[in-house]
Amino acid sequence: MKEFQFIFKGNIFFGNGSRKQLKNIISDNNYKNVCFIIDQGLINLRIIEEFLNTISIHKIIVKCDISEPTYDKLEEKRISHSDQIIDAFIGIGGGSALDMAKALSVLYSNEKPALSYRGFNLFDGPIKPIIAMPTTAGTGSEITPNASFIDSNEKKKMGINGELIRPAYAILDPELTLSCPLKPTISAAVDSLVHSSEAFAAKKTNPMAKFFAIEGFNIVFDNLYDLTNDLENIELRGKIMYGAFLSGIALMNSGTGPAAAMSYPLGVHYGVPHGIGGGIFLPHVIEYNISNGFFEYAHLMNSAHKNKKESSFNLVESMFKLWHDIDVPQDLTKFGLTNDKIEFFIKDTMDLKPALDQNPISFYENEIELILNKLMTNK
Repeated sequence: MKEFQFIFKGNIFFGNGSRKQLKNIISDNNYKNVCFIIDQGLINLRIIEEFLNTISIHKIIVKCDISEPTYDKLEEKRISHSDQIIDAFIGIGGGSALDMAKALSVLYSNEKPALSYRGFNLFDGPIKPIIAMPTTAGTGSEITPNASFIDSNEKKKMGINGELIRPAYAILDPELTLSCPLKPTISAAVDSLVHSSEAFAAKKTNPMAKFFAIEGFNIVFDNLYDLTNDLENIELRGKIMYGAFLSGIALMNSGTGPAAAMSYPLGVHYGVPHGIGGGIFLPHVIEYNISNGFFEYAHLMNSAHKNKKESSFNLVESMFKLWHDIDVPQDLTKFGLTNDKIEFFIKDTMDLKPALDQNPISFYENEIELILNKLMTNK
């Protein structure tokens, strides 16, 4: 077994009603002023109103009013330490709200324009602690040191990243996901399947990352269809949230691959939600890898004791069937992608070459074009 490093940082509270732990966190850390960044669609929900009423210290409420946050929007929401005293930033919502909480904490202590911090470890610390309370299950933002934003001028999505913005606490309360509608529920869960399967196959994966990837993948894969037909089922909500969290841990230690990379231009230029964007490409990337001799996916399905090639192809067949059943699109033309835009799409994806480098089989311009053509003819 090769040497490897495995990173896990954070203080995790999981379970129905675990949102109540926030009062203890605030008390234990003697926070006096906190800033909540909340998805605008959640602010008037009874469960959120009642929860916020239990927090008796001074609260600043910031609405996350954009589904795919931009640096311009982030700058608009900036809070300066000279204007307000804030002890912690608390994100409540999907990945966008959590990412905005991370980035606003950076901007609170760093005065340059938000775009100046695009990249890795470009901001100064210390920054105020971040508490993540996801209301979707799948983005992984509650555990990762990344926050993604779109540069509106360059039309590119690239994040503010660094160990300091990894949430100090993550509160995973399945009851908070009951408010999540069908399509965002699917998108987030599919995002987690991209995380787990690509983290599993990545060149820099390791035995522990694979362990989390396998567990996370199977929990979500086995329960997602049932959840789409029973959104009020709190047990299924909990399983998906737990499985997605495990997948986020795998992602954090292995990185992503081509499906995630190709989702970025699809989101920036065509408005496709990130999770669905990666999901569109995922079975095609897996199928390509298997066709070129990578049969390790049998371990992902816990069927390596059988014929590994056959088991790997069974994974692809099962994924295509699930995608059909939960309506993950398989025709890119419906979003407006045309043949004359393929070259530009490939160029944008190649800007994320480090993710492509992690694929176990060589996957660059020709392979991107191959999969785009398949998805544009809907074959």
